[in-house]
Amino acid sequence: MLVTRLLVSVALLLSALIASPIAVGSAVSPPAARCGAIAATLPKRPAAKFAEGPTISKADLVSDFDAWMVGMRALNPDISIRADVRAVDKQAALIRLSLAGPMTRRQAWRQFALLNPYLKDGHSGVYMPDYRGALDAHVTAGGHIVPVEVRFAADQSLRVFAVAPGAGGMVSGDRLVSINGHSAKEMVTAMTERSPGDTMSFQRAYVERRFAALYWFLYGDTGQYDLAAESVQSGCHLQVRLAGATTLPEALQPNPKAQELFGWRILAGDVGYLRVDAFDGRQSDALANIAKLAFTQFKQRAIHALIIDVRENGGGDDPLWQQSLMEYITEKPYAQLSRYAQRVTKENADPGDVVGDVKRGDYTDRFMPKPDEPIRFGGPVYILAGPFSYSATIQFIVAAQDFGIAKIAGEETAALSCQTGQVRRIEQAKTGLGAFTPVTAYTRPSGHGCERGVIPDVPITNNEVSPDEMLDSLVSWIRAH
Repeated sequence: MLVTRLLVSVALLLSALIASPIAVGSAVSPPAARCGAIAATLPKRPAAKFAEGPTISKADLVSDFDAWMVGMRALNPDISIRADVRAVDKQAALIRLSLAGPMTRRQAWRQFALLNPYLKDGHSGVYMPDYRGALDAHVTAGGHIVPVEVRFAADQSLRVFAVAPGAGGMVSGDRLVSINGHSAKEMVTAMTERSPGDTMSFQRAYVERRFAALYWFLYGDTGQYDLAAESVQSGCHLQVRLAGATTLPEALQPNPKAQELFGWRILAGDVGYLRVDAFDGRQSDALANIAKLAFTQFKQRAIHALIIDVRENGGGDDPLWQQSLMEYITEKPYAQLSRYAQRVTKENADPGDVVGDVKRGDYTDRFMPKPDEPIRFGGPVYILAGPFSYSATIQFIVAAQDFGIAKIAGEETAALSCQTGQVRRIEQAKTGLGAFTPVTAYTRPSGHGCERGVIPDVPITNNEVSPDEMLDSLVSWIRAH
């Protein structure tokens, strides 16, 4: 699955920024003088540098765009399940007309990606190729990325989530006004109108966790960055110039470490807590080992309740949650779907299938946990979801909810409760862009509710700017009930 684990590590970013030299005279004026007009001036900022990629002719741009459209219709089982097909066709025609002359790969992405939101599916769209690897190579070669991480507040304003120490008094929660003169509104619009996602809420979650990459693609690397924000404490205007960061946020690292993806502890009141930030097949052994250790300790401590935190889990492979989570929390047979629609491909064809056909059917199989798992937890389980919970994570959530295995906590998920999957790449031979589409669409086990996200059993207000508040609220609810 395309979308992978994305929990932002503030400590990693801050340590990287500390290591990056801050320009002499980076503060515009002393913090005490920040209210009102900014009197000081700064030297001219370095020009932005872009990783443009090869230049592609008009004919080749159109050829790749058409190949994407043809490939999507040939592989997707039914685009209309998610998208307004007429709106998709209209937008695609406008994009095709905009391919009027030679473009670099980056410029081609800027145009092609304008179709992404119309597809209303985080598994469908076009992307810059290997953006994590490209960003990693950029900073390894001496480049920089924007030295701030962001989150959206409840009012949808863009807020500082993490920034370099000494950044003119900016702190988490401050309202971000601009970066290098680009207003927050401009940046949010430019990013969301090119982001994939089931809903606008998911697109915003995508922007939050891909912000450094999207900023680089859209606005380039200036080495030094002028940040302006409004203090939530004083209302004063804050402005500072910082050297760019030289270490990627954890969310964008191409090969995150297991200890960054998984963690567990026992909270006050003997509430167990297990954080699972990805169902990445490359980490299957690591998750299996950590889950076994955690549930062994939960058994020994005789915990009263368990929280499984998947707020930063963008998905991956279903076997990871089936084998390393469900085995330890239920004896019930379960499934993550009740019906399916699947485009037959060479890879998934059964005997007698015709490649290219769409087959639909009911799903009646059940996964059967081992009956005698000695460290299985038999008490109440709560799955804490967030706006970035996606793909295989949603499959885990609906299986647990629809079969009465766990209660879901949080707000309605930004991802739709009936997911797509088995993503296939569509060749973009000339531009080298990454175009993808799913070949399967699933209906959740209950058989209804596909037009909405997962509705929580325990409503907990989400605060992306202060994520610990959400966990604390759930713990308080558990103790009270």
